[in-house]
Amino acid sequence: FWEKNQLNKNKPLMVSVDDKGLSGSGTTLKKSIWDAAHDTIQEWTGEDISPTSMYGIRVYKNGAVVVPHVDRLPLVACAMVNVAQDVDED
Repeated sequence: FWEKNQLNKNKPLMVSVDDKGLSGSGTTLKKSIWDAAHDTIQEWTGEDISPTSMYGIRVYKNGAVVVPHVDRLPLVACAMVNVAQDVDED
């Protein structure tokens, strides 16, 4: 999906949770996100899970595409959280 969006003028913007230039980033932010998501993801997968990596926050602009893909099972449980969305209403 990432390669396809690189050709798209509306490609997603990635904000790293480790960006030291951002106030509150780093270990504390990752732990807060993990603590908030752990139980839900564990219940959803039915597996005992532990954190391995967390990349960041993607900002999808109008026209960006999230292409269906398969992660390296059983190594990955991936979750997306829609934090804010401005949609056109009918």
